[in-house]
Amino acid sequence: MRYAYRVMTITAPLPSLRARRSVLVAAVACSLLLLSCGEGSSAARGGGAAAPVKTDFRLKTLDGRSLGPKDFGGQVVVVDFWATWCLPCRLQAEILEPVYRDYKGRGVQFLAANVGEETETVKKFLQEKPFPYPVILDPEQSVSNDLGVLALPTLLVIDKKGKVSYFQSGVADGDTLRQLIKNAGA
Repeated sequence: MRYAYRVMTITAPLPSLRARRSVLVAAVACSLLLLSCGEGSSAARGGGAAAPVKTDFRLKTLDGRSLGPKDFGGQVVVVDFWATWCLPCRLQAEILEPVYRDYKGRGVQFLAANVGEETETVKKFLQEKPFPYPVILDPEQSVSNDLGVLALPTLLVIDKKGKVSYFQSGVADGDTLRQLIKNAGA
């Protein structure tokens, strides 16, 4: 009886609140990166394999002009589909920025395609976190739905001949992006 009482009263040291919080934060961050901002679906089209996706779309920019991949014939075009509420999209934008600087003026065009948000929401967001390349708007999600964008962020890379060389959801690292751009003819 004495043994049972002793076992029941031994208290193992509990992990500190700070340790538990950091583990929880790490788990949430990993989940966000792995799942992206989708609804449990993936827009993957065979990572790197050509996909039957129309690339002749044009969307309005913040200043009202129409712009799209077909405006940059003979160049590699990288389109990042994103939203202001999507945390992995912000990470992807941070990864894309130095890649953009590396390829600026070298036959590669970057476009940030906002999905499903009003112009004013996007403008407000961009006042704090501007993109160094053009932002195009798909507020009704007509283009993103036609393309099959099911999760955010989604990257679309179009080669110099106007063919899709990559169409995948999720966050891509800088080295992978550089390789995709190189494979597309840059």
